[in-house]
Amino acid sequence: MGTSQPLSLEHPFEGTGSFVDWAEWTTAVIALLILAIVLMTLFFGRRRIAPPQVQFLRFVGLCALPIFMLVVGTFANFEGSKRVSFCQSCHTAMDLYVNDMRDPESKTLAAVHFKNRYIQEEQCYHCHADYGVHGAIGAKAKGLSHLYHWVTNSPTAQGIKQIKHYGPYKNELCLPCHAGSQAFLKIEEHLDFQEDMLTKDPDTGAPGMSCLDCHGPAHKPLKGEATAQKGSS
Repeated sequence: MGTSQPLSLEHPFEGTGSFVDWAEWTTAVIALLILAIVLMTLFFGRRRIAPPQVQFLRFVGLCALPIFMLVVGTFANFEGSKRVSFCQSCHTAMDLYVNDMRDPESKTLAAVHFKNRYIQEEQCYHCHADYGVHGAIGAKAKGLSHLYHWVTNSPTAQGIKQIKHYGPYKNELCLPCHAGSQAFLKIEEHLDFQEDMLTKDPDTGAPGMSCLDCHGPAHKPLKGEATAQKGSS
């Protein structure tokens, strides 16, 4: 009688994988299938054998399957890039921030949100991408610039220069989860400063009062830095 894998209290209800996991495996299988079909059609072509089945295989291998793989692969890449493991794998400089986030002794905002499971998954993405379709597209576009800095081995990619947010951190990234909760509403200062938190500077777009003015630091700073830059990513 085989032994089943014991459940983990870290992820007690994980099954056979998420949609992203299945999409990644499906993309790999389709790629191998396309390669097999191409080799098969080349084999028959060199022997000047072209039964109807070969023509059908060519259509499937060079048209139908690539289109399907493009759709599934795009979904896998788009959704998979939201994972914390993806952020850390591509950005050497992110080790400091991810390790701090997972440190149960850390008092940074990232660590507090992570260890209390205020955000269940995709923690980096939820706090650093605007909501909605435009926010998701903008985050992916900025990710290309991150890739450029990593490939060119810039000071931020080497971890010798503090990574900074592109602009002022938006309160809109905090309020959708916190505003309206009992823990938020019972703090009188939140209600006293609500106008300042919701209004923006017409020139810079910065909030009149940032959530990070009172809460933080968001992340652990580099050695030699007194505090992490407000809104640093």
